[in-house]
Amino acid sequence: MAERLPFFTLFESFQAPRQLRLLLHDAYVTGGALDREARTIEVQAVSSETVPEAAVTSLEHMLAQQYDLRRVQLRFSAPAAAGKGGSDLLYGKEIKGRVVPVGELNLKMGSAVVEGRVFGMECYETRRPGQWCMNFDMTDEHGSVSVRKYMDEKEARVLGGAVSDGMWLRVQGKLALSFDGKDVQLQPVSIMRIQHQGRKDTAPEKRVELHLHTQMSTMDAITDVGKVVAQAASWGHPAIAITDHGTVQAFPKARDAGKKGKIKILYGVEGYFVNNLDDRIAVHGEQDQDFADEIVCFDIETTGLKVRREAITEIGAVVLKNGEITERFQTFVNPNRRLTPEIIGLTGITDAMLADAPQLKDALTAFLQFVNGRPLAAHNAEFDISFIREGCRKVGLEFDPTYVDSLILAQNLLPELHKYKLDIVAEHLDLPAFNHHRASDDAAMVGYMLIPFFEKMRREMGIHRLQQINGEMLKLRPEGGKSNRHPKHIIILAKNKLGLKHLYQLISASNLKYFKRVPIIPKTELAAHREGLIIGSACEAGELFRAVADGSKDWAELKRIASFYDYLEIQPICNNMFMLRKGDVQSEEELRDFNRTIVRLGQELGKPVCATGDVHFQEPEDEVYRHILLASKKFPDADAPLPIYFKTTDEMLKEFAYLGTETAHKVVIDDPRHIADCIEDIELLPPGQLFPPRLENSEQELHDMVWDKCHELYGEEPPQLIVDRLDVELKSILGKYDVVYMLSLIHI
Repeated sequence: MAERLPFFTLFESFQAPRQLRLLLHDAYVTGGALDREARTIEVQAVSSETVPEAAVTSLEHMLAQQYDLRRVQLRFSAPAAAGKGGSDLLYGKEIKGRVVPVGELNLKMGSAVVEGRVFGMECYETRRPGQWCMNFDMTDEHGSVSVRKYMDEKEARVLGGAVSDGMWLRVQGKLALSFDGKDVQLQPVSIMRIQHQGRKDTAPEKRVELHLHTQMSTMDAITDVGKVVAQAASWGHPAIAITDHGTVQAFPKARDAGKKGKIKILYGVEGYFVNNLDDRIAVHGEQDQDFADEIVCFDIETTGLKVRREAITEIGAVVLKNGEITERFQTFVNPNRRLTPEIIGLTGITDAMLADAPQLKDALTAFLQFVNGRPLAAHNAEFDISFIREGCRKVGLEFDPTYVDSLILAQNLLPELHKYKLDIVAEHLDLPAFNHHRASDDAAMVGYMLIPFFEKMRREMGIHRLQQINGEMLKLRPEGGKSNRHPKHIIILAKNKLGLKHLYQLISASNLKYFKRVPIIPKTELAAHREGLIIGSACEAGELFRAVADGSKDWAELKRIASFYDYLEIQPICNNMFMLRKGDVQSEEELRDFNRTIVRLGQELGKPVCATGDVHFQEPEDEVYRHILLASKKFPDADAPLPIYFKTTDEMLKEFAYLGTETAHKVVIDDPRHIADCIEDIELLPPGQLFPPRLENSEQELHDMVWDKCHELYGEEPPQLIVDRLDVELKSILGKYDVVYMLSLIHI
């Protein structure tokens, strides 16, 4: 096209909305291709205004509808800045052909036009005198191709200096086989420099990313800290957090990039957290009574483990009073489904036994009448209570009990055991044999188990009432040592200089004192160093999200867990789609409900709720590199989509649109900015100062040792060449690094 064709002249019959016409008022077409058979069109155009991605997508859709096309692809670019001689043409003629994606190149095309970023540029003289070779690679971030051209020295001086790594080019050339015949390469006939605009954050009010991993998160993230900080600064973000797994090695580079980009750096870590303080609550609820009073011990059998998906098949209960079993209750429950062979084999309950059993509402009503408001007890009570609670919710019955967990009592009162299953504890206590995995028998065994537990607490702790138990259990929890439980994730941000010191101390302790596969931060240590720190609930591997997703905690327990954190964290559902692939959830809506629950917790507790990206790479196209990392760690779903790239404000607002406009704005923009505002500008080290170790007379001793050795080798008057060299070397060492040399000698 020799003349500039206005964009809307090409689509003359299309009536564009007023906003689009204003946005593209000076846009003009520079190239394109129409495929009549496939009913597709590609158009390259130039616009002085930045065209948002959403506007391009909307315009493509409208044009496709207007002209009955299967696909419309629009590529807008900014007007190119003039190159040498007023042109961006580096070699050959101006290129106007259709741009082909690099991944679609093949020899049958003959020639092609590609666009991409240059890397691996080299220009050198070959073995043949006077012949030069320019060789570089180009990538459009989805594929790469080698470009090779042979030329004389005069041409090499021009082209070799004009092409450099990082610049974007449009290249037209002939396709040929590479030297080894295994790939195609491009032999250029024309080369043009083009302007490339990366992703932009066009939102009027910017967000702050509070959860970002760099290359220092070992074998997990590929984000270059300098580049991502620079990008955040160019987008206008006021701050950005660095939260690598268990390490702070990216801090110095982040500091330098922050100073250069004039953006606040929030120094933090995603720690491996073990709650060794108050995660094992033995008594839930406020009802109080003497150990000798009536308590209902119960157990249930189910069709499976997932409370939202499975059903109750049997409820058994006994009343424990003054150390004796006084009443019994048992009922089957019709699950309205067939039992799996595994469940039949485990429990001994068959479909025939449940065929005429009461429906859920009738069975629960009878059970609650038997309970009659008395406290409950069960082994691993959260499992049993969660099924009863979910069943009551479904049929409209009230259920808010006080209950005792005999599993927690066993873990604290019998530290000599390593496993605490019901039959193992019963055998240890020398209790009678019973039919395990039948509700009525298991319920009775819980009652028999409580008798020695209550007696031990009376005798050794001097307590005799339910509400006294939790306080004594806390005293039995280990204050240190390594836990056998799987650590959860937690975000820790330094609020000020003291917080940074405490963060360093926690990381040192986690590596030196509590390391077990990963550097673990116990809750006791975190509580002792909490001043100056801001604690976030982290990702799906965090304590709070896991509690919400498991579905076994009641609302009061969720609030208790959430109350520990300074802010709660939610992430786009794409981050957790692996839960859908694994069958942990049944739909994307369940993942949204998890986030809605955390938002509601934040509202009730008055805590900020922050939407974060859990960033592991910078650009969407970088995901393929992380797949390689995951594959090396033998992840079965290493190639599954997981777009945890650094998202713009608009992208995050779109991710959380289901929360409503106001709430989405609050969690994406307002609350993260509030957290960033609470954090001071922290100087990692006093400017211009280093703090090396000191050894008395180290400088003089090293000086004397060097010259003594010199005289030993070369005599009292060494050659001037040796003297000059030693003077140069010692000048750069003495007063700066002499301590390091002397320390190494001491170590030897």
